[in-house]
Amino acid sequence: METVSIYRNCTEKSLADFVADLSKEVEKRGFGFYHLDKSDLGDFYRSFGVEWPEDYEHRVLQLCKPENSGKALQVNPERSLLVQKFFFIFNRGGKTEIRFLRYSQQLMADLLGHNEYEQGFSDDVFAERMAGIFSAMQASVEAAV
Repeated sequence: METVSIYRNCTEKSLADFVADLSKEVEKRGFGFYHLDKSDLGDFYRSFGVEWPEDYEHRVLQLCKPENSGKALQVNPERSLLVQKFFFIFNRGGKTEIRFLRYSQQLMADLLGHNEYEQGFSDDVFAERMAGIFSAMQASVEAAV
């Protein structure tokens, strides 16, 4: 059984057009992107003097639903390692490439320890919900490409 995988997809759309369409799709599912002003890796590396080709775009988009993640972390702060979800979007060979890491429900539950809590949902329920979020991420990309 695969426990960690890289989701891969691509589109002929420009990076900017794809990001706009993906933003709409994640919003339909109740999520949003955060720290968009810091998502451009080219800008980041150039600010440190690293040479970065002007025609190469690479964005890292952080997906979040604060009302859910904020509650989950209060129950078990260890979940912070898994609650962060990122899309990695870059251009290569005239296409826009999309990637994200996906963890299995079993791996997440095992890493967290299958704990039950008096207040808040268990680590197993958290892992199940996270698996659903990865499915929503995939559906969002597939609708946006």
